[in-house]
Amino acid sequence: MYEIYIRPLIAGLLMGIVSTIPGADSGTISVITGVFKRLVDALNDLGKLKLKRADVLFLIIVGIGLLGGLVVGSNVLVWAFENQPFYTYSFFFGLILFALFTLKNEIESFRIIEFLCGLLLVVIPYMIVKPSSMGAADPTHVNYIFLFISGIIAGATMILPGVSGALILTILGFYNGAIQAIGRITKQPALSDVAYLLVLGVGAIIGLFIIARLIEMWFERAKESIMNFIIGLVVGSLYQMTPSFHGNGNTGLMLVWFAIGALFIMIINIGGARSNA
Repeated sequence: MYEIYIRPLIAGLLMGIVSTIPGADSGTISVITGVFKRLVDALNDLGKLKLKRADVLFLIIVGIGLLGGLVVGSNVLVWAFENQPFYTYSFFFGLILFALFTLKNEIESFRIIEFLCGLLLVVIPYMIVKPSSMGAADPTHVNYIFLFISGIIAGATMILPGVSGALILTILGFYNGAIQAIGRITKQPALSDVAYLLVLGVGAIIGLFIIARLIEMWFERAKESIMNFIIGLVVGSLYQMTPSFHGNGNTGLMLVWFAIGALFIMIINIGGARSNA
């Protein structure tokens, strides 16, 4: 019951929440909640039109959680990140940090090359563009070919742990344009905004299926290698979640929110362990 309904629902909820926050990424959440590999497999089966009933149910439940998370994130977490960023990032930092203690059990041997590749893939872009500066760029002339390619790249990061699609779009110059188009289309739709989001969205879907297939192939051929790479990505994600990058606060309260995040992921993992017993 837990693995079928509760875990994917919680994972989808958290993925939806962090997807509304520039600098946070849903891929890391899928890893630490234990649904990453299954999500990759289900997406590949969907691309091959070979979905099983269990996979359909899984994707539906994750999707429901995702939509719920988007609603919660846009109404609650956005306020929290804007008004109490230091403590909000403290919660997610604790959640991810504690999850690493369980993730290390997924590998039999540590491989420094793959780990560093994953770590640097996350940290270097965030050193180029800080999360707080996201949305500053606004392209005045849209190159739809480059927009499409950017959508593919951003789509690939949707399930890639540690890398934020919002960050990638910012580096490529399309994040602010996408946010503005979404804002305008809900009030006064314009053909240019529809075209902008359609090209970006189609590219993102293609990128999502491409990266899912590549990850599946890597899992099949070198599981230890990709698991070290993924753990490197997750460790790298701690960089942009560092509370001190997002304001100042009381150290004692910061540690409390660390503990709350750790407790949250502990409850998720205990529930999974009991369901497998």
